[in-house]
Amino acid sequence: MGLSCYMHEDQTSVGTCVGCGKFICQECNTEVKRKNYCKTCIGEIMTENQSKIEKLEESKSNTNPMVFMNAGGGGGGSSSSAASSSGSNGTDLPIYSKNRIAAGVLAILLGSFGAHKFYLGRWGWGIIYLLFVWTYIPTIIGIIEGVLYLFSSDESFAAKHDRNFFRRAA
Repeated sequence: MGLSCYMHEDQTSVGTCVGCGKFICQECNTEVKRKNYCKTCIGEIMTENQSKIEKLEESKSNTNPMVFMNAGGGGGGSSSSAASSSGSNGTDLPIYSKNRIAAGVLAILLGSFGAHKFYLGRWGWGIIYLLFVWTYIPTIIGIIEGVLYLFSSDESFAAKHDRNFFRRAA
């Protein structure tokens, strides 16, 4: 005869509980995502999850509502959200999706082809730069824009050129 269940000693175990490692029978077994758990461990998991849900609901009622703003410029259905978290210490952490150094280097080195415009998501301007590459005008403008990108602050660059930029409370 095989090993017996820790709860029902007269029944043969079908496996071990992932939570506590004890042998369990078919009656005590609860399978979750192809893993075996005993009823005691499932109860503890449920209690723990319930307390997490209650804490989330508590914190949700204590925070400010989420504000959605349309940043404008270029259409598209995307909007950025500014969310504040509870317990904020008053400092803001900027969130950047575009790097001003990368844009500046692209503008200086490959500005004649509009590489920096493509990088910044300004596809229309990138195509215009490509169409006029033979005039050398995009080269001159690219160098000027590259220098401006490199000497601007991260936040002012992001406010002008990064469509996914927003400030998040710490």
